[in-house]
Amino acid sequence: MKRAASSGGLRPQRTALTVRARRRALSLFGRMLIAHLLPSLALFALFGWWIHGIAARGLEDSLGRRLTSVAQAATNQVPPDVLRFLGPGDDDSRSARRLRHRLDELRQRTRVARIFVLDRELRSLADTDARVRIGDRNYQAEANRNELRRVFAGSEASTLLFVGRDGRSYKTGYAPLRDGAQIIAALGVEASPEFVAALASLRSYLLLAGLGISLLMVAVTLVVARRVTRPLRQLAQEASRIGAGQLETPIAPHGDDEVGLLGTTMNQMRLDLLARERQAQLMLSGIAHEVRNPLGGIALFAGLLREELADRPEQREMVLRIERETEYLKHIVTEFLDYARRSPPQLAPAPLAPLLAEVAEISSADARAAQVTLQHQSDAVVVPVDLERLRRLLLNLVRNAIQACPAQGGQVTLRCATQGERVVIEIVDDGCGIPAALRERVLEPFFTTRERGTGLGLALSQRIAEDHHGTLEVESEEGHGTTMRVTLPATTPTPPDPPALGASPGGPAPK
Repeated sequence: MKRAASSGGLRPQRTALTVRARRRALSLFGRMLIAHLLPSLALFALFGWWIHGIAARGLEDSLGRRLTSVAQAATNQVPPDVLRFLGPGDDDSRSARRLRHRLDELRQRTRVARIFVLDRELRSLADTDARVRIGDRNYQAEANRNELRRVFAGSEASTLLFVGRDGRSYKTGYAPLRDGAQIIAALGVEASPEFVAALASLRSYLLLAGLGISLLMVAVTLVVARRVTRPLRQLAQEASRIGAGQLETPIAPHGDDEVGLLGTTMNQMRLDLLARERQAQLMLSGIAHEVRNPLGGIALFAGLLREELADRPEQREMVLRIERETEYLKHIVTEFLDYARRSPPQLAPAPLAPLLAEVAEISSADARAAQVTLQHQSDAVVVPVDLERLRRLLLNLVRNAIQACPAQGGQVTLRCATQGERVVIEIVDDGCGIPAALRERVLEPFFTTRERGTGLGLALSQRIAEDHHGTLEVESEEGHGTTMRVTLPATTPTPPDPPALGASPGGPAPK
């Protein structure tokens, strides 16, 4: 497969590293929330439930004592001898009206809902509720038989707070009504809505306080979790940058804790990698230099030998083969040197249409030889670029596209257009495409499927795009061709990181 012959760059690995680091940071953030927030909220909810129970019971007991106190005071307003002579049908009698009036005045002064008097058979003897007649059975009191049993035994009692079918809350206090030493009736006092509202208010206050404290706990936990995970995310970004080969920028300190220790260790790792990279680049440059010098001598003497063998075609063809192989070796050495050195681009505003036309013209000979149609089109775009480097990038991509096209009838299109604040250059071919198994590797340095070649062509192209603060992307489907997409900023980018090893741009365009 020809498309994967030249490759370079580390974008897939860097992207995967960034995503994985981001997932780890978010996972740690979530674990901190679960480990700290949920137990705290659970304990707070349990504590709030306990406090509510204690406060509610205390308030309910206080309400019961108040109701029984009112009931005890009301017994002084009920003459026992009057009760002995009241019976069914006496509701409009003078004594019944006077007794009901006394109880109603007491009800209004004490702000209770109702005051009533029952005999041992739970029949009404007096009631502030005008709808209740003397002799009517009080069915509501049927549920309070235990409390009434205590009352007729001589003790005060109050019922538990409960909610009736009508949705109202009920609580009643009872006191025995005596005639001398004999208990002749039970006097009940029913709590008013204002009494019961205190319990509802307590519940509302506790809920509001609990909600406020819960929100405060959530906010504090979020702040603490972010303060812990933010440096880790920053270190993850630094690790991604180091993985992309950007070793010049130091890692900012992150305090004196474990995260700071991790940052210091990563910074030392960056320095070690930078030193090793410089050593490797120096070694690579030295080896390439030592190889280039003998190649120059070989090429010189091969040229002299070719001239001496002008009348001997067979031997002359062998010498020409030596010269071609020598030129190929020179090209390999140049690629290694270009990959080893990295100098900052010299950016200047330049129109792209003439550059694309020049690249198409230079590549036209290769296209004709492969019987491939080469087309180009461009908007009138002016972009800050290093023309020599961008020319090298485009020549490499166009030549790769020509090589990927089928023999006789293939087509390569070189086009450029503006998309918002970005300029997009695409090289599209109708070749065989890139298999899915190799698609993720085509941007790896030194990866190639050809017998000849270094696998650094796209690595250099990727580096040139990054030096322009742009990107190089591969879009391909097996059997449907490939699109190489170069995206550049339409405005002057900030200066890139300084090179690991200073060198002047140069060298021939890569293949």
